[in-house]
Amino acid sequence: MLGLRRGSRVTPARSLQGRRGVGTLDYVLALGVVLPLLVVILPQGRRMMVLVYEMATTLVAWPFM
Repeated sequence: MLGLRRGSRVTPARSLQGRRGVGTLDYVLALGVVLPLLVVILPQGRRMMVLVYEMATTLVAWPFM
């Protein structure tokens, strides 16, 4: 049986004992860290794109002014 000795067995409760609560940590990470970062970054990203567009158009139009 794939290298297991006679009489030895792995019980599901024993193998999953250290994995309790991992799903909850995923939700806490998503709700407590990622969503607040998105609230801050998305408006700043839009503003940055507008400023880069304005700078690029100014550099292109500058010789013609």
